[in-house]
Amino acid sequence: MITKKARHGRILELTSKREVRSQEELASLLQREGIDVTQSTLSRDIRELGLVKVRGCYRVSGELNSVPAGDNLRRAFEQYVLKTGVSGNMLMIRTTPGNAHSIGVVLDAVQWPEVLGTVAGDDTVFVLLRNGHSGRKVMARIRELSA
Repeated sequence: MITKKARHGRILELTSKREVRSQEELASLLQREGIDVTQSTLSRDIRELGLVKVRGCYRVSGELNSVPAGDNLRRAFEQYVLKTGVSGNMLMIRTTPGNAHSIGVVLDAVQWPEVLGTVAGDDTVFVLLRNGHSGRKVMARIRELSA
């Protein structure tokens, strides 16, 4: 049986050398190397390693840092965002399935002072703003970047 550390190493190597588009594909690649992994374990590994989907492929979120955060936000919005909404100091961003985490990562990387934090599910990101900041203004800023 392979150790978690070794499995993580193989996952990082596979995702850095290939365009891995799904957990199923990654599980298949690992299985070819004799590494059997359940979907829940693989999902946890992906989260722990900080992998995000960029242009439909898994990448280490640190690789995003080589590009200015605004450019990443623009690209992520163009590719993944379906709908947005505002309620007071909270923003809702609906994405294509499986891509909310990517949007959350790039929003966090922008480090806007008015953003208190983000919470991402499978296809929805909630952005909480600090008191006194308008959700409409921040959403306008996001839309401007993604235009």
